[in-house]
Amino acid sequence: MHSPTRCLWVGLIVCTVVAGCSYDEHQYHAKKTHPVTGKVTVNGSPPGSPIVIQCHPENGIDASNPSVTQGLTLPDGSFHLSTYEDGDGVPPGSYALTFYWGEFKVIQGSYGGPDKLKNRYAKPDKSPIRLAVDGSGPIEMGTIDLTTK
Repeated sequence: MHSPTRCLWVGLIVCTVVAGCSYDEHQYHAKKTHPVTGKVTVNGSPPGSPIVIQCHPENGIDASNPSVTQGLTLPDGSFHLSTYEDGDGVPPGSYALTFYWGEFKVIQGSYGGPDKLKNRYAKPDKSPIRLAVDGSGPIEMGTIDLTTK
């Protein structure tokens, strides 16, 4: 029988090794990505805490080569979107962007709680924020002003 401490250490070592392995886009059949950056404000001001941004393909998930693209704002609202590696960007396509502004709970080590944006940008089909990536190069989205009102 394994002790819980030993299992924890083995788990941590495996996670460290996996995280430290180099990324090979040919091995994973990754799609080419293009950097996408911008800034989010809420009611005209920087959010001060992270907002989760998710990209939802308007034509649905590519069943043969699925990917997930998302980002997290910094306190000043700046962000870069990532698909395979931090900041690598977004594959070509049209996307609906959703935003969730929760709260980081230090004691629990979790991010959650009620959406401070009152779920205004939570559903891809209702979100007014769209992104088109044509593959011609990096995209600067400028400032996306969200509202709580």
